[in-house]
Amino acid sequence: MKTPTETIEAYIEATRSGDVEGLKNLFSPEALMSGFFEGEFYSGSLEIFFDEVRDNPSPSKTGQEYIGEITYTEVIGNIAQVTMKEKGYLGLDFTNLFHLAYVDGKWLILSKTYIDE
Repeated sequence: MKTPTETIEAYIEATRSGDVEGLKNLFSPEALMSGFFEGEFYSGSLEIFFDEVRDNPSPSKTGQEYIGEITYTEVIGNIAQVTMKEKGYLGLDFTNLFHLAYVDGKWLILSKTYIDE
């Protein structure tokens, strides 16, 4: 991906289609995910997220409306932060904060922090 925004747009499309391998390619192998779901704090490996995507029918298969909208991007040299609002993933809405780094010629997600709304 040439820009952080393109990486998050690829994230949105992979989430919409249920493409776990595509999602994995967007994250650094050391990436972490943390956030709040139904008031509970969770933190750890991305495998929980990948399992959710793998184990549930994707929005493209169910026809469920799913919208991912990038609302903020800031790039400082080889690092970036992107905020993305997500509507309708598994019937829920989220705000996601991503931190990315430009590594080996592509923008990789280093962390994902989220809260359900």
